[in-house]
Amino acid sequence: MKIDNQIIKYLNYCKSIRQMSLNTLNNKRAILNQFVKNTEITSATELDNQIYNKWLELKLRHHLSPASVNIYNSTIVSFLKFHQNAGLEITFDFNLVPYFRAAKTSRKFYTDSEISQVLKYADESEGLMITIMFETGMRIAEIANLKVENLNGTKISFVGKGGKMRVVYLSINTSKNLRAYLKKYHIKDGYIWCVLNGVKTLNAIPPTINTIRKNLQNVFQKAGFGGFYPHALRHSFATNLQKKGASVMEIKEMMGHSSIATTERYLHGFDGKLEELFKKYQ
Repeated sequence: MKIDNQIIKYLNYCKSIRQMSLNTLNNKRAILNQFVKNTEITSATELDNQIYNKWLELKLRHHLSPASVNIYNSTIVSFLKFHQNAGLEITFDFNLVPYFRAAKTSRKFYTDSEISQVLKYADESEGLMITIMFETGMRIAEIANLKVENLNGTKISFVGKGGKMRVVYLSINTSKNLRAYLKKYHIKDGYIWCVLNGVKTLNAIPPTINTIRKNLQNVFQKAGFGGFYPHALRHSFATNLQKKGASVMEIKEMMGHSSIATTERYLHGFDGKLEELFKKYQ
């Protein structure tokens, strides 16, 4: 089996069995394709530690960060182990793969007053995205793919990371502003974010995740907050809940951020109560 087919088979496994998100699958595909291009291997059976180490040296010379190297390592090792378990003869020694200690980074989070300051520099779409992410803890990929069909009053239902169904609730004021935005631009179905600089895009195509990320970074930069990354709003959501007295269990449930085993242990305790929790801490 050629390497291209081996990559497809592995990614199909990641999608159907591991239930990985589209963003994760795209990252894995990019890493594997780049690796194959750099090493010129035609099958996973050709890869040995000498080839791998030469490739790794090349990456380190290009100043790839320790965290990025570890992501590359994990992706390629997982790819090889998948085919080894499927019966392919893999001669690669996994114990010789070097992993690096990544420097600790301080997580950013923003307060209510700081978000209010940021919103002064945002347009309608950007302001709504920031507010919704801050109020609900939604990830940037989840926001980017949001559709009118996901909305029901203050309730948003969507497929989150890992293919799991999630439900979050907006504040009444944000829900009202979102409805006004949809009405203003005559958005009745499909993607919500099809307005750039006050103009509706052709065929109602939304901006990419990278475009949204860059736009939000510019907004925060203008407001005096450099180094912004979208996941900081999810962290802000959790931190804000904690400051307002939410328990760890409540925070986990509202973020939808747990393993299946963890969810099974306490999910029944919050059945039908999510809307109450969001209202309680907004």
